[in-house]
Amino acid sequence: MTSHRVAFRRLNDIDTGYFEIKDPSVVKAPDGSYFMFATLGTEKDKPWCVGRFKADHPGGPWQELEPTVITNIAGPEVVAPAVVLNAKGEWEMFIQTSCFSTTGVIAQAVSLDGRNFHGAALPAMTKDDVPQGPVPVVSLYDVALSDIRLNGRDYDCMTFSGYRSLGCGDVYVSLREKGTECWEAPQLALKQEDVPFHNKPGTPNYEWGLEGAKVVQLADDLFLMVGVAFLDKELTERGTRQRVFFAASRTPNGPFEPMETPIDPTAYPEGTGENGHPDTIDLGDKIGLLYQERAGEGKDKPWHLRYTEFDKDDLIARMQAKLAPPAPIAPYIPPQPPRPHCP
Repeated sequence: MTSHRVAFRRLNDIDTGYFEIKDPSVVKAPDGSYFMFATLGTEKDKPWCVGRFKADHPGGPWQELEPTVITNIAGPEVVAPAVVLNAKGEWEMFIQTSCFSTTGVIAQAVSLDGRNFHGAALPAMTKDDVPQGPVPVVSLYDVALSDIRLNGRDYDCMTFSGYRSLGCGDVYVSLREKGTECWEAPQLALKQEDVPFHNKPGTPNYEWGLEGAKVVQLADDLFLMVGVAFLDKELTERGTRQRVFFAASRTPNGPFEPMETPIDPTAYPEGTGENGHPDTIDLGDKIGLLYQERAGEGKDKPWHLRYTEFDKDDLIARMQAKLAPPAPIAPYIPPQPPRPHCP
């Protein structure tokens, strides 16, 4: 597998002051071009924002556009967007409001031009919408959206991290049928303790929970989760332990079986580096992966993006080998109980 660092052309060839880029979300436009929304950061006093880019291919080069303007959504970290084009031709954005506090919700906003987004009166998902089981949920962050087809019906699939406590997150999934507004009750799709290469909550070496996850359908009964884990034993220094991971399931809401960390960080002279928060792009026979990487922790080692591709048939074969043989396809039954404010 080969990868390359993604090239960017800055807006009007001017340095805008944002030298870090994270959390990519890629949208394919009807004309075949690609738009990317991503977190743009700086260590200076300038606040982080959601930037926009356009390219002919998800591997770049990307042309920077004017950054988004998001109104009616408040929070200390309104970044890490998930953007889709809906059937009406509107740009829908789902976005966290905080990742460093227990006040986070998944907000939603709509735009007609792809730049100016206005937030809805109610969030798309809150901690109160998550059924409280053995694993409590005190806050939400890092959302992704994908398209799912089950038994001839089309669904939106929302994947997000739910905190047990600050920084200690598991992966949850919620579906809604296309054309409706109500998300079904989220289900715990992947718990930290079930990922063998992930650091375990409560251990001295613990750094952070599972994050940056997205569910992608590769066959009628085959679903790939792409997300981010934090290694436990091999590396102990911060800035070296994040890894993109793959997991597989027969259903979109799991449970998922962890597979591997498929991408080795680029070998930097100053450290081993780490990679994180990816997005996937379906290219037909390939799955493109756009992900963030850095050389280690520190102001002189900013996050940037890299791109690679995986053969879809090979991925399917590896997932089939990981999972038990499929059971006969049964009608999809939404989880119970429904979310509190849904009809």
